[in-house]
Amino acid sequence: MRPNLIVLDGPSGAGKTTLSKALQETLLPENWLYISIDTLVYALPSSVLTRCNQENDWQSVDVDALMKGAFACVDALVTAGNSVIFDAVISTPTRALQMDLAFEQHERFYVGVNCELAELERRTRSREDRTIDEVRHGFATSPLHLQYDLEIDSTSMSVTELATIVAATIHEEHHKA
Repeated sequence: MRPNLIVLDGPSGAGKTTLSKALQETLLPENWLYISIDTLVYALPSSVLTRCNQENDWQSVDVDALMKGAFACVDALVTAGNSVIFDAVISTPTRALQMDLAFEQHERFYVGVNCELAELERRTRSREDRTIDEVRHGFATSPLHLQYDLEIDSTSMSVTELATIVAATIHEEHHKA
């Protein structure tokens, strides 16, 4: 069965957002919605967001509630008949289980997006919207906790190549079933 949910899991800076947008174009003429945990993070008050992204200070944020909210949003979108690409950093086995349970009724395709740490740090320095500590934490904790249908490395491949690989793998898997 063809998936109606693609989950991209990997550390901050691995290219999940860029890959998501390229996948949307690659998968045309079907429309895929894109949502990220950042969709909710960027809904936080700007002073809180600044502390999170510039100081890596998440003390005032209930990250568990934020993640559960993101999972509920994605679940609602897919349940309503949308195809969704979701990008997140799944950094613990508990969070992976929560996501699996939230999405268990959907046909899903899990992609682990890897990237070398030196490249993540380089990208983060050029973006200037995250701390190196956050990137290092994501590198150390994800993607590790899901059973992936596909793992890719964005260190040196173009986003177009990566999107083509993901789309072709989904197509192949769909025709096997």
